Amino acid sequence: MRKINAVFTTFLVLLFLNSFAIAQTEKLDNLAACAGVVLGNGAVDFYLGDEQSFDVAANIAYSAYLAEVFSSGYQQNDLQVADQILGANVDKIINAHNSENFTADVYEEVVGCYRALAKQLIEGAETIINNQSKWNELKNTSIETIKRMLRAG
Repeated sequence: MRKINAVFTTFLVLLFLNSFAIAQTEKLDNLAACAGVVLGNGAVDFYLGDEQSFDVAANIAYSAYLAEVFSSGYQQNDLQVADQILGANVDKIINAHNSENFTADVYEEVVGCYRALAKQLIEGAETIINNQSKWNELKNTSIETIKRMLRAG
């Protein structure tokens, strides 16, 4: 009977840990999605001649996203998937603009993502302050790379 209880207890602990890991990656994925939406909206501003708005949007998006990345020990494959989600949402917003489908629903998604990222910035303020020097070059390089791509066409 004790062996069954030990196995059952071990199973419950593993189930809890797996559920926690799934919840954590879901948070990362959602932040990546919103970072992509905000970056995409900033890219539209860039296309329309407002580079400063793009810079602000990119800074908000990357700071919030990297605060989560640096605060948790994500696996490399989880980070790769999150980066793909981010990129896909950048494209989604740019495509909505280019195809004249930037609807009220898309606008509401952008606003909702700014709110989600603002919440993450507040929650991750200590991580941002403590790690900013570590990721500042990465963030700036990424922003400049995106600008280069946007300028190219």
